[in-house]
Amino acid sequence: MKNLIKIIMMMSLVAFMTACDDDDDTNKPSDMEPGMLTVSDQMVSQNMVMVESVMFEEDGWIVIHANKADDSGPVVPDIISEPVFVEAGTKTDVMVPLTSDAMMSLEETKVWVMLHTDTGVSMDYEFDTDQTLDPPLMNLDGDVIIKPIMLMPAMIMADDQAVTNSVTLDVNAAADGWIVVHNMAGEGIELPGIIGKTAIKKGMNENVTIMLDNGVTITPGQKLFPMVHIDASPVGEYNFPGVDAPEVFGFNDMGEANIVVTSINVK
Repeated sequence: MKNLIKIIMMMSLVAFMTACDDDDDTNKPSDMEPGMLTVSDQMVSQNMVMVESVMFEEDGWIVIHANKADDSGPVVPDIISEPVFVEAGTKTDVMVPLTSDAMMSLEETKVWVMLHTDTGVSMDYEFDTDQTLDPPLMNLDGDVIIKPIMLMPAMIMADDQAVTNSVTLDVNAAADGWIVVHNMAGEGIELPGIIGKTAIKKGMNENVTIMLDNGVTITPGQKLFPMVHIDASPVGEYNFPGVDAPEVFGFNDMGEANIVVTSINVK
């Protein structure tokens, strides 16, 4: 009987040790994903795309690719962002700047956010010139770690209207800032001076009234040009020319950033 008890105890100990070994195996780094990416559709301010969270087991890169014209996937190897180097570990709220290669109009645009390795010269992104270096990062299933998202610009929604001393409109803003009004000069917009401004908050701003400066002459048949600006430091003080630059989204074929501006006809 005593021998039987000893045998049972030994079997139980072996089973326990085996279970512990199995647990240890599941927690080994080799069973962890080499990278993870969390990024969402978003309204973009100043051509900066925010990656909510990224994890690299080893140092790597975040890049953004354009979408193919036939919507069949990303355009590779070219990128439309600065390659952002990320050290091993988890980072949150990583900002990725778009470059002048991000040619897009002021409308919703699909792009692809992708993770790459850093296998060549450390901290030197080389995949765009040599596809054997810094290749896309793969997950444990052998799939590229990539996600398509939609980028949206700030928007001004303004109807043609009779104007005496104010303009009324809606603004969907990508960041806290300003909505300003430019007068007409010849057939175009008068720059850089403005004839009215008011502060706006990130998100939808409805029925915004912009009071025009005293002494400004507005005549039926002319145009006015509402434009969005950011609000940089010091916050709450309009500084342009200066740090409170016009809000932009993407670039045109001349390499110039698209300014968020519209026109209204004065009735």
